[in-house]
Amino acid sequence: MELEWSKKKLLDLVKKAYFGELMLPDFQRNFVWTRNDIEELISSLLEKMFIGTFLIQRVNPNNIPFKIIPIEGVTKINKDFTPEPEILVLDGQQRLTSLFYALYSPNIPLRNTAHPYAFFLDLEKLAKDDVEEGVFSWSKEWREYKLLLNEAGNYDLSKLKEHKLIPLSFLSNESEFWRLWYKEFTDLFDSNNLNKIERYLKNITDYQVHVLSIPLTEKPEDIAILFERINRTGVRLSVFDLLTARMYKFINLRMEWENAFEENYWIRKMAKDNKKNTKVPYYVVQGLALSNGMSIKAREMIKIDSTILNKETWDKAISVLENKVLKRLFDVSEYGIASYRWFPYPSIISVWVALFLKSEELNIDIDKINRWYWSVIFTERYSSSTETKQSRDFKELLTWFEEPKLPEAVKHAIESLKVMKLNTKHGGSSIYKGVFNLLFRNGARDFYEKDGINYSLEQLDDHHIFPRRFLEKKGVNVEKDIILNRTLILSSTNRRISGRAPATYIQKMVEIHDSEEDVKRVLRKHFINGEMFEILMDVTEDLTSEEVKEKFDRFISLREVLIKGEIGRLIMGPSLDAF
Repeated sequence: MELEWSKKKLLDLVKKAYFGELMLPDFQRNFVWTRNDIEELISSLLEKMFIGTFLIQRVNPNNIPFKIIPIEGVTKINKDFTPEPEILVLDGQQRLTSLFYALYSPNIPLRNTAHPYAFFLDLEKLAKDDVEEGVFSWSKEWREYKLLLNEAGNYDLSKLKEHKLIPLSFLSNESEFWRLWYKEFTDLFDSNNLNKIERYLKNITDYQVHVLSIPLTEKPEDIAILFERINRTGVRLSVFDLLTARMYKFINLRMEWENAFEENYWIRKMAKDNKKNTKVPYYVVQGLALSNGMSIKAREMIKIDSTILNKETWDKAISVLENKVLKRLFDVSEYGIASYRWFPYPSIISVWVALFLKSEELNIDIDKINRWYWSVIFTERYSSSTETKQSRDFKELLTWFEEPKLPEAVKHAIESLKVMKLNTKHGGSSIYKGVFNLLFRNGARDFYEKDGINYSLEQLDDHHIFPRRFLEKKGVNVEKDIILNRTLILSSTNRRISGRAPATYIQKMVEIHDSEEDVKRVLRKHFINGEMFEILMDVTEDLTSEEVKEKFDRFISLREVLIKGEIGRLIMGPSLDAF
């Protein structure tokens, strides 16, 4: 198979995706990159760093060898999308889709988030050569994002100029962007800073990628085999793997991790009983780095030396992780984490480890740590720029222990409470898992099992309150899968109530639990109060679609208020005087 080398302008490839001239073979995997991945990609473009080679196949639009799919999000942006591919991307999907997401801003959530995100460049940060902080993203549901919009829902140019921000979506039309730049933004900076910022911007608009092209003449079966080989062998070494190789003279990290895995119950649970899961030991090393004032960005972690990471410090950090961090976090009555599945942000343990490693030097305030913890979860704080925010949070927590200065994470959570929407249906988001943490923490148990001792908490699963099949049967047009219509029950119970009106299964609960008051006590654990109980009792088989929808909407609204009240109490802490 003879391949052809060339260079192509990256933004031109993204534009081809928009117009349907570049697509994917349908054997490509789903788009899986996170906010953090996208921000790092944009930072790499700003600094003209190499982002890898792209492998493409040229095709005849009238004789395409594979079933094809568009780049994710294209059809939501381009309503006139017409598939006429000249190029199929075999390797480079994640990078292209990430840049498309940043430039065209489709209203779809990213991995581990509940809402769509918009990406921005902070021009003042770029003027200071702070590229990492110069790229950030905001949820389109967040107050900060909405403050940048005018009444029509478009960006307000005066507000962007005031904050010296450029949405990445402005770069989707390069000629229009530069016209706007020279007309509106150049007077915001002196000539030196302006030249510096323009160089960064041109690094994105002019960026060229190395492309390997497969000619039209290759057989489809050979292309598929090549694709499979690329994906089978494309295993990236983790930072932990690199550290293991670099530190071998001082500590055998692989062996030490395996020993820690075998000897510690909570660590095994955190690693999902998988000794090959090296994310957990990496969080331990990050905790050591944080506690010693180091950055935990990958390029800095590689530089860690034996004064920070050695047998003695490793053993101490492992003991802290097992006995002071995980033992606490897996306390269901406190944090509602019944299993690893319900852990909102595993990476958060690096900050916990660092805090408890410092506990001999300062007074750890667990109430403040808890307020920060729930703030992180319910603002999806660690879905992007994770290492930067972890480092900042660690430093700000240390300060907060000594003086009444709220960390950024808690301040942002308090500001977000009023506008927070619990309408996610994405099980991987921290908000989704956080709500289920509250259910476990609140003592939610199965609807039909009377005493709750005939099953383990890990057997409870997330199922619908207004059963999906019932809503579909009645033709009710609502967002039936959102978290506010879901709670913890056994799969066996879910099968028994499936397709039934809420009033029907509630009446069955009354028979099992002996009285309505007993059922109300059970439901309160699920954040379902007396008024919501009455709503469920009113939803019978003979209601019309419109009547069911009215009851559903009212139920969802009440439950959101109830759950947000609990979130508020956790974030605000035991006393308003705390801040």
